[in-house]
Amino acid sequence: MAGTVKLQIPPSQEAMRNRTYNCQMRNLYYEKSNYQFRKLKKTLDSDKTLNESELLPDFHEFAELLNVCLSYARASISRNKSNKMQFYAQDHFRGILQEEILLSYFLEQQLSSVKFIISYIETNVKIQNFANKGKGEVTISHILSNINELNQNTKKNMRYIYDNIEKRYTIGNKLFGVLQELQSL
Repeated sequence: MAGTVKLQIPPSQEAMRNRTYNCQMRNLYYEKSNYQFRKLKKTLDSDKTLNESELLPDFHEFAELLNVCLSYARASISRNKSNKMQFYAQDHFRGILQEEILLSYFLEQQLSSVKFIISYIETNVKIQNFANKGKGEVTISHILSNINELNQNTKKNMRYIYDNIEKRYTIGNKLFGVLQELQSL
């Protein structure tokens, strides 16, 4: 190994190589998360009645895919503190597209909605388990009727959140399409 030569890559080229990799991984995980949402939406829209706790693993997987996608999206737009971030309009070689920043905000919003759904389902399961343990008690039976009323309203709210995630994906897909067109140039 004495004859091995180590190549030194200039920092500017290394940053571009890392940026390209992060963009490719962001694109891959965006598509995976979109597919996972479509799978969840299909299950939710089916006519059979579902226990939401059965969907919890799928929601956790969806959240994980969004989280990974968001981390790659953030990595693709961030630079070392020594390099000032410039927009593409100012630097056509290394500039950041404003759509990339918008996509990271979009992903944060999607992740926040999914975390809310997960939290709701987990809390609802805990409440139901607690209620099942104390069914015979008079005070708990009054509380249970109120919880059941709340669950009926919450199902409508959850449907609203699912529909919002779907609408956001419609916008996100357009944004993602623009990014892919611009990055291929």
